[in-house]
Amino acid sequence: MSRRKKRFWADEEKREICAQAVTPGMSVAQVARRYAVYTNLIF
Repeated sequence: MSRRKKRFWADEEKREICAQAVTPGMSVAQVARRYAVYTNLIF
């Protein structure tokens, strides 16, 4: 069983992810899949 290391996101990366999530026509689920994170982490 492999353990994942905790990811650290730079503030600029967080802003970019949030900006993509509120872009018209883009869903939070699409953004979450793009960055391989759970959807609830974006909310």
